[in-house]
Amino acid sequence: MNPAREEALHQLELRLGHRFRELALLDRALTHISEAHEDLSGRTHHNEPLEFLGDSVLGFLVAVFLHRQAPEGVEGTKSKLKAHLVSAISLARRAAALGLPELLRLGRGEEKTGGRTKSALWGDAYEAVIAALYLDGGIEAAERFVQSEFGSDIVSFDEHTLRDFKTRLQERLQAAGRAVPRYDVVEELGPSHRKRFRVQCVIDGLALAEGEGHSKKEAQQEAARQALERLDGPAREA
Repeated sequence: MNPAREEALHQLELRLGHRFRELALLDRALTHISEAHEDLSGRTHHNEPLEFLGDSVLGFLVAVFLHRQAPEGVEGTKSKLKAHLVSAISLARRAAALGLPELLRLGRGEEKTGGRTKSALWGDAYEAVIAALYLDGGIEAAERFVQSEFGSDIVSFDEHTLRDFKTRLQERLQAAGRAVPRYDVVEELGPSHRKRFRVQCVIDGLALAEGEGHSKKEAQQEAARQALERLDGPAREA
């Protein structure tokens, strides 16, 4: 690891609120599989295993916080809020706020095809970073970070938060007497076990926005969010 990379990771540590005993673990969390595949020495390890672990750690901790917030709360409401908080859209936004897109290690091919702008990769790295925190500092380190990231949203949520972007876009268009949007899958990327979808949101015959996600539903939600931003300005999200 060169000095510039090491310094960039130390700056990220400050934003994460955790000093890593093993900085290489944080570096791996930000290493895309394309970078590992292009390293002929085989010494580069990518972040997909960490991503898998981080997804579970994050889901567990958010569920714990929701239970603490409302021990007798309605299960369905808490489930919807949990899904909203850990959605690809939410994680990508939080990853961008931490500066993770700029720190991703991508293979040359992935870089050339715009991989650094793919929000799905940002959310994947965010989950991998949570796994790195857990492996390096235990559940306490992961809990501190997740609390700092999601705590205020959990405390202040309201029913408006749970209205998904597709519903809000459809209501916005119907109120203006316009046709409902259409969502077209324009590309499927990645292996079958980790497929990503790119979807266009088509309004009045025009492709107004695009979204990407690990499911068609996630990609549609991201496309709807971007369409709302174009129509109404930035869409509110927890």
